[in-house]
Amino acid sequence: MKVQRIEVKGKFYPLYILLDSQYKMVVPVMEFIKYLDNTGKAPNTIKSYCYHLKLFYEFIERKNIKLNQVRLEELVEFIGWLRNPLENQSLFNLQPLESIREETTINAILNAVLSFFEYLGRSEQYEGINVFKEARGRGFKGFLHHISKNKKIKKNILKLRVKKKRIKTLTESEVKNIIEACNCLRDKLIMMLMYEGGLRIGEVLNLQIEDIITWDNQVKITPREISLNESYVKSKRERIIHVSKELMKLYTDYLIYEYPEELKHDYVFINFKKAYFGRPMKYQSVLDLIRRLSKKTGVKFSAHMFRHTHATELVRNGWDVSYVQKRLGHAEVQTTLRTYVHLSDDDMKQEYQKYLKRRK
Repeated sequence: MKVQRIEVKGKFYPLYILLDSQYKMVVPVMEFIKYLDNTGKAPNTIKSYCYHLKLFYEFIERKNIKLNQVRLEELVEFIGWLRNPLENQSLFNLQPLESIREETTINAILNAVLSFFEYLGRSEQYEGINVFKEARGRGFKGFLHHISKNKKIKKNILKLRVKKKRIKTLTESEVKNIIEACNCLRDKLIMMLMYEGGLRIGEVLNLQIEDIITWDNQVKITPREISLNESYVKSKRERIIHVSKELMKLYTDYLIYEYPEELKHDYVFINFKKAYFGRPMKYQSVLDLIRRLSKKTGVKFSAHMFRHTHATELVRNGWDVSYVQKRLGHAEVQTTLRTYVHLSDDDMKQEYQKYLKRRK
């Protein structure tokens, strides 16, 4: 099986299709991908779904079964295969095996597969496909059922329980070491935007000259359908990020000393390698940069760790979580609280001491 990138007529960004072992297009998947595109799903989401379905098709080819033969038992076996593809699933092993994929990854793959089956189940040309009804579970009456009687509750009964991890945030000295280890102004600016602005990699690489408002120290996050470097803004809502004068000076210096005068595009971040000089930077280039900086400084970090650190520091300094939510671009405040704010025991201790002083 192979995932192939294609250019779709009328679309300026790439989509992805699935090819079988004979390199023929898998029609049901292509129809599903078209449906996702037409209903406004983000390009990165469509790409992920295609790769997830590639795994599922590899599984059913190994089982030698067709789509309409898939039942709940096969989905359960698919989960086991995702955890350990090389393990003989027909044998019962009493020894616990370490999964090659985390629970969150398996849940994401399974959700893509169930959405695929749900789409096929609603289409007249694919008969006998209703496994998604079993996997989603039957509607049940909750404690507040009388408030929303007409709303059916869906629950993925195959969803794995995710182990809660305490995500590490960076200290001030670690951030300083990372910034100082950068070899050029471009790299420093990328790191600073992720740290001080809480921006995702896609949001950083999607920036164009018109998005940087130097006179007011603002960075505008603008969703775009057209992308030369396949970097997109996750949320479709535009937002403004206020930054420091120091960061804006770094941006100005970058334009003066490193940015070429004539380019065929307006992307802020460009490739410096001779073969690709001047082209908009891609996602993998930033990941490679982070890998080099991590090795150079001895600080193990990821791009998203900057975002977690930024949100936590804002809350520590008295920001209301609703302001943090808007700055990060979350639709729900619970996402900000549950995922991005990581207060330590020392934070709790200091806040309690402040409470005692106020009470006295």
